[in-house]
Amino acid sequence: MGDFTGIMEWCFGCHCCESFNEYYNDERLKSTLHFHDGKRKIDFVMAYIETDDEDDDVNDRRRKVYEKALMRKGLELEIEPKEESQDQVTCFVKIHVPYDVLLAYAERMRMKMPLKEDRVDFEEGDDQHECCDSIDCKMCCTQPFRLENPELDDRDQDNYTAEFTRDKIEFFDVKNEDTFFSDSQRSRIAYRIMNETKFGDEKTMVGINRLINDGTYDCVYPLHDGAYDVDKFEIANQQNMRGLLYREWGRWGRWYKYQPLDAIRKYFGDKIALYFAWLGFYTEMLVYPTVVGLICMIYSCVSLTTYPPVKEICDPSYPTYAGDLVMCPQCDRDCGYWNLNKSCVAAEITHIFDNNSTIFFAIFMSLWATTFLEVWKRRQFKLNYEWDLVDYDEERDLIRPEFEAKVTRERINPVTRRMEPFLSPRDRCTRVCFSAVTVFFWVIVVCAAVIAVIIYRIVISSVFAYNIDPDTLGAIGSYATPSLLTTITGSLLSLILIMILNTVYEKIAIWLTDLELPRTQIEFEDSFTFKMFCFQFVNYYSYLFYVAFLKNLLAGLPPNYNYFAGNRWEECDAGGCMYELSLQLVIIMFGKQVWNNIVEIVWPWAVTKYRQWRSAMTTQTSPDNMYTRWEQDYDLQPFQQLALFYEYLEMVIQFGFATLFVSAFPLAPALALINNIFEIRLDANKLICESRRPIAQKCSDIGVWYYLLDFLGTLAVITNAFTIAFTSQSIPKLVYYYVYSLEIYNERTMQGFTNNSLAVFDVRDFSSESRPALNPTGVDFCRYRAYRTPPSDPNKYETTKQYWHVIAAQLAFVIVMEHVVMLCKWLIDYVVPDRPKALQVKIKREHFLVHEVLVKADVTTLLKKQNMSLTSDATLESGDVISHQPEATGRTGVGGNSSLKVVKETTEL
Repeated sequence: MGDFTGIMEWCFGCHCCESFNEYYNDERLKSTLHFHDGKRKIDFVMAYIETDDEDDDVNDRRRKVYEKALMRKGLELEIEPKEESQDQVTCFVKIHVPYDVLLAYAERMRMKMPLKEDRVDFEEGDDQHECCDSIDCKMCCTQPFRLENPELDDRDQDNYTAEFTRDKIEFFDVKNEDTFFSDSQRSRIAYRIMNETKFGDEKTMVGINRLINDGTYDCVYPLHDGAYDVDKFEIANQQNMRGLLYREWGRWGRWYKYQPLDAIRKYFGDKIALYFAWLGFYTEMLVYPTVVGLICMIYSCVSLTTYPPVKEICDPSYPTYAGDLVMCPQCDRDCGYWNLNKSCVAAEITHIFDNNSTIFFAIFMSLWATTFLEVWKRRQFKLNYEWDLVDYDEERDLIRPEFEAKVTRERINPVTRRMEPFLSPRDRCTRVCFSAVTVFFWVIVVCAAVIAVIIYRIVISSVFAYNIDPDTLGAIGSYATPSLLTTITGSLLSLILIMILNTVYEKIAIWLTDLELPRTQIEFEDSFTFKMFCFQFVNYYSYLFYVAFLKNLLAGLPPNYNYFAGNRWEECDAGGCMYELSLQLVIIMFGKQVWNNIVEIVWPWAVTKYRQWRSAMTTQTSPDNMYTRWEQDYDLQPFQQLALFYEYLEMVIQFGFATLFVSAFPLAPALALINNIFEIRLDANKLICESRRPIAQKCSDIGVWYYLLDFLGTLAVITNAFTIAFTSQSIPKLVYYYVYSLEIYNERTMQGFTNNSLAVFDVRDFSSESRPALNPTGVDFCRYRAYRTPPSDPNKYETTKQYWHVIAAQLAFVIVMEHVVMLCKWLIDYVVPDRPKALQVKIKREHFLVHEVLVKADVTTLLKKQNMSLTSDATLESGDVISHQPEATGRTGVGGNSSLKVVKETTEL
């Protein structure tokens, strides 16, 4: 690099290289992050489109008033006229926050800044190692996954920190005024000033957000550090954190590496860094259920070839073969009788997802969900300590401009003692009640959509049964059964309706949340989160609940079938509802992930590339207009205020898929793990390459999302218990194995279970509307899955003793599993403390040491002042008398104020 620099200097000094010199300067101007003087850093950019409309005259006056107000607050502005921009209509206002203003607002916002005193490590024996910390230990085998780039180290963690005050600035580690504040801190301060600045006499005419909503400005954003696709030498020389993050985090080649969370926090702020910390931890924890789920799947596949109930359906040579049993029709009139061996594929798939190992896996996943949340609380507290968020107070958040604009009443804030807008409890209750009623109405709309899918399935199953002859389909005839085709098409239709309703309800949820008038942005996000989660929960999971618990129950049994809208209610396949539940779960989960990636990545990428191409075309036609850094960032996708909300929502819904019905699909955690590995890099790439730089925000936790995850984890215990007990065939098989097989074979075996679980029905007892139109083989009796007495019994088609034994076993399993798992969850919650004791002691120790540092610094400063006073007094006239007189309001001692008063006595010669 030294040789290259020398060559450049020689070229700049040579007259024959003036063209290269001009090119170099143009490139510098294009990528500059400073004002034209090359010294003042651009902390924020405001963009607006200038037109000749009359409305623009009003906006122009507002802009002038607002920009003058910003300058009165100490900000420095530099305007780029539209003639200098690529599109010839967009103007840019660059903002620089001077050092004195940064100091003043850092004190006002109570920012924690590094002290000169380095951290003191604990002596050996001070650190208390707890057994529950072992899950966080990194073994030597994790070395290949670590990032080795020293540029990613956070040097600020080597110093103690304290809330900044200007009168103690000499105690803080101010090595360079330009680097004392990070880019994210500078942008936070600039954004705070912009939100507090008024542009009119009315109370509501305040803040940049109001101006953006009114169309006065198009957007505001901080600048990226530069281009992301640069080599490592340029990253080091130009301190390009964006390029460093892309190289070590955003590239696909780093998919197996740990995330540089400290660098993410330094560049994007605490809120985004905490999201990626949670997502990375969630992905890491998914490894354990993925491994256990794969073991269960391997066991299921190995036992498939020897499992008696499957061989009884698929293997004609098996001693208790039941594949030739004639089954009752699955619909009225148009459906005919069919042999049980037609459901061989369904039986094999059902066994893979429904066997004894799934009981263990469901219990494991319930305990895993609790462990995940408890360990995350510990990890979150450690991050709060490392990132100086332990004492973060959410009351520091700004009041939303919409709240100030619409609320007319005021009262004194009991914390700040300032007059603030106040919404009365009665008015708030009215708004919340109206919002709750509207949410309930839309939940009913979602339920209506589910009923519409059910009606479609009822109708289409009859159509498939009448028009599709498996014998004419050749090799795929055994797979393309009417039941399978109905399940696939119904699941796809359900997925389409889910996506459409999501789009509609999102707009309604935003409108309702605005109507409630939340005071701060955090309150707004929490309220919006609750509404969207309620809707998404019903939207994504309602049909799964229907298939798991209601479908077979509502179908009825011959001859007393249930009807809906003139059509017979659909029933599950002969293999049971677990087969359909698994297929439904796979289609919705996989389809949702594919659709989200298209919406989040492909479409924004295409829009960004189009805007960049348009700017490139303008550069070719107008070469004098440079494509500057602020215009390059302007062409990127805006980072929406609720962008992180949708990322969290996507992961929480995925968490529900991976836990609620995991007994029906043990590979759900593996699917979630694969998706999250891609999701981390996709989100990272989107933030670095495709989006404008977000405004840095502070937060100390993941907020209401933790409680929603806890709710899903608790609900998973109940849903999995009921799924195994009533949807799965595990309990009937266990009852048969331990009780009824002994009566038949005098030994415990699963042979004969298929025949035992199918009741006999006399086809002459069909009603005229249910009896098949054709019966070419002259079937007299058909079978159906139930425990009912045969037609020859005096009380035909009544429940048998085995039915009640199975019901008792199912209820007992639900009660035992729920109580045992809940007890284990509470024990885990009790045993694993939210805050590591060693870390709590360390925090108290550091608070004490910081206090000692500040007191020591105060004493040192006081002594220096006294010594300077004594030194200056020695040069006074010999007739001066020095008397030590403390001020009346002062206090001597450490931290007190003492004064040295000089009383001059005149003497007569």
